[in-house]
Amino acid sequence: MNRYIFISILIAGGLIVYGGYASRCSGAECDIKNTDNQINTKMNLEQIKKQVESNEVFLLDVREVNEWDLGHIAGAKLISLGNINAETTKDLPKDMPIYVYCRSGSRAGQAVTALKQLGFSNAINIGGIIHWQEEGGELVQ
Repeated sequence: MNRYIFISILIAGGLIVYGGYASRCSGAECDIKNTDNQINTKMNLEQIKKQVESNEVFLLDVREVNEWDLGHIAGAKLISLGNINAETTKDLPKDMPIYVYCRSGSRAGQAVTALKQLGFSNAINIGGIIHWQEEGGELVQ
C-alpha cells in the first residue's frame, strides 16, 4: 500500500514540475511570427478605387493565374505568391504603398512578409477579393 502511495506522489510531483516548465516560453518560440497576416481593415472600397485610379498606390494580386482569369480588381497587377522574388518584384515601386490582396487575405499576409524581406516596407495587406465583392466592388477580366 505504501509503495502505491509513494509511486502516485512521485508521478504527481513529476507532472507538476513538467507542467511548470512546459508552460514557460523562451527564446524564438515566444516571438510573434507574422504580424503581416493582419488585414488593414481601415481601408475601404471607395478609398482604394480612388487611390488606384490616381496612381497613389500600387495594387498587387497574389492569387494564381486561374483565379486572376476569373476576375480581378481593376488596376491590379498579378504576381502569384509562389512567384514573389527579387526578379519578379524588381519593377514594383518602393516610393508608394503596395496594397496586396488575394482571395481571403491569408496569402496576402504571406506576400507582405515576403515583400518586406525584399525591401518593400510599404506593402500592406488589404485582405481578400471576397470582401471586395461583398462590399459591392466589381471585378474585371
